Amino acid sequence: MRRGLMSWSREELPASVLDERVARLRAGMNREGLAAVLAYTSFAEPAAVHWLSNFTPYWSEAMLVVLPDEAPILLASLTPRVHGWIREVSHLGEVVSAPKLAQGVLDMLAAKGVQSGSRLGVIGLDSLPAAVALPLMKAWGTAAIVDAASLFASVRQPCGKEELALADRALGIARHAVAGVPGDVRNTSALSAAIEASVRAAGAEEVLYRVAPDLSRSGALRRLEGEFPLGPAYALELSVAYKGHWIRLGSSRARGETPAGWEAAQAGFAGSLARLAEEGADGLSAAPAGLSRWTLESCLGVQPLTLARTDEQEFARLPPGSLAVFSAHAALDGGHWYQSAPLTLGGGGQRGQVLRG
Repeated sequence: MRRGLMSWSREELPASVLDERVARLRAGMNREGLAAVLAYTSFAEPAAVHWLSNFTPYWSEAMLVVLPDEAPILLASLTPRVHGWIREVSHLGEVVSAPKLAQGVLDMLAAKGVQSGSRLGVIGLDSLPAAVALPLMKAWGTAAIVDAASLFASVRQPCGKEELALADRALGIARHAVAGVPGDVRNTSALSAAIEASVRAAGAEEVLYRVAPDLSRSGALRRLEGEFPLGPAYALELSVAYKGHWIRLGSSRARGETPAGWEAAQAGFAGSLARLAEEGADGLSAAPAGLSRWTLESCLGVQPLTLARTDEQEFARLPPGSLAVFSAHAALDGGHWYQSAPLTLGGGGQRGQVLRG
């Protein structure tokens, strides 16, 4: 269950922006001959529904139904007592209680006159829970249900100025939290306590953190439960959500003398960021000098961040203006180094920017 305040600031994200996003999806539906698009949401997969409606669940699950000619409908596996809250924080048409999501979708489509067997697009079909997917496919027909991942990705990026401002606010929250970590912190419990207190007080509804406790031994970032000692050099990565907009910020931290090789790695990272902001993802190929490997993530589907490209492979094409997170690792003689930062990509005559928070 999420612990932060879930709300909708219409000043930061006007309803007209959400309407325009839905309109872009509907245009794609029309091109691909889809009678409706379904978008699943849960604690782990909130991104697509939030982008279209501003709704993010505290818990449980829901399905957004996007039809060609009316406001999106939310089918929620929640009791009607929370429908008032859902309407307050979301830009929706109907909110319908649907303890069994698949049956709720079928009933809603029938009520709206969508003919059985017409093509339905599902955002995140591959990860749709079996309890929802199997009854839906059995009743509607497997051949008529298609994966709408590519369609959604094509309208999801580039980001708009409102999303960019919210992401920048999330980055500011993350930077402030990292800056407030005591220099003499000795273990992961004290580290997480400092981070949690800072980001929650600043209005973030969620923070996830991973730690590489001792960079002299390993650069692997892990979700740690319990208390672990921190070495003289460690890495911290924060994923922070503000009003449903996620960023990722990571850095290597030394409590004493800066380890050998860190300055060169930092210079390589800064140069790569500048090139991405100037030329886009095609500006990097193999790992730049000083770095061992890199990744580029963006929000393209149901998860807040999806791997789009690495120094070895491209998984998704990111257009200029896409909001992304660049992360890089360096394997050094004396240990490891890591950093990540958000930016918008350049390319095609368009210049991106590195977010500053």
